[in-house]
Amino acid sequence: MSTRFRGGLTAAAGALTALVLAGHRLLPNWRGMGNTLDSGLPWLGLAVPLLALVAFARRSWLALAGVMIPAVMWAVMFGPAFVRTAATGPRDLRVVHQNVSYANGDLAATARALRATGADILVAVEVSDDPVLENGTMDPAFAREIDPGYPYRFPDNPGVAVWSRYPFDGLPRPVSGVPRSQHAVLRTPQGEVSLYAVHLASFRPAQPSVIANRNTEVKALARAVREDPSPRIIVVGDLNTATTDRELGHLTALLSSVSEKAGTGLQFTWPAVLPAVRLDHVLTRGFTTLDSRVLPMSISDHRAILADLRVSGRWASRPDG
Repeated sequence: MSTRFRGGLTAAAGALTALVLAGHRLLPNWRGMGNTLDSGLPWLGLAVPLLALVAFARRSWLALAGVMIPAVMWAVMFGPAFVRTAATGPRDLRVVHQNVSYANGDLAATARALRATGADILVAVEVSDDPVLENGTMDPAFAREIDPGYPYRFPDNPGVAVWSRYPFDGLPRPVSGVPRSQHAVLRTPQGEVSLYAVHLASFRPAQPSVIANRNTEVKALARAVREDPSPRIIVVGDLNTATTDRELGHLTALLSSVSEKAGTGLQFTWPAVLPAVRLDHVLTRGFTTLDSRVLPMSISDHRAILADLRVSGRWASRPDG
């Protein structure tokens, strides 16, 4: 190859990486492969330093120029997540969520860590059934650590449990088409809040039928939100859907993601030991994001998330939508 075109393959690889970053949602979602690609999208950024090393080794300006294309594209897509943009001031609500894991060997310790966050609304999924009674009531090792701090709790449901400092307006009910879900209206000092606590179907790249089931539940949840006239909505839980997954767009077209508004990084939550993707979310309407954080690892395979919110329009806030 002539000196003029040395590094052409590296430049082409860089251009292809940039095209995938920019157009990933346009690629066919055959057997869930599009969803899988979407989920790992931020990690395509690792191609940039590898291609840069090749470009420097080849001493090729063409290759280096090709590497700059995906570098700029990645920065445009994910750079804002690292720029602090959340509003400041007093909060109205603190929302905390964790998938505590059915395999959790120390539910009491996990419960104490969640209670210590000072949440106003606390959502836990994969809460084990009572190991003795096995009658649909919550494992007492978990409940007795949290119950004293919260006067209101959704009825026993080992799949999705909610504790609140504020009362519910009527009984919670599942969202149609989303088996592991609870919806209720909370009466807070700032007005009513429509709360959706959910645990969507699992996402398994090697099992297209499982992905299809998850996608169906995302659409069902989005339909419920679309039909909800409430000015203030919070959707919180393990959505089993990455921030970059095209399916999440059904919800983010209606709600704002607090993790994207906060500017505190990509906020991956799973797996807990070395998080590679954000599966747990707080999505809102009618609130301003003050803070969004992923909490330190506990015994679960998911890390907990925390969101501080203020009702939009109060103080000098910048509403999320």
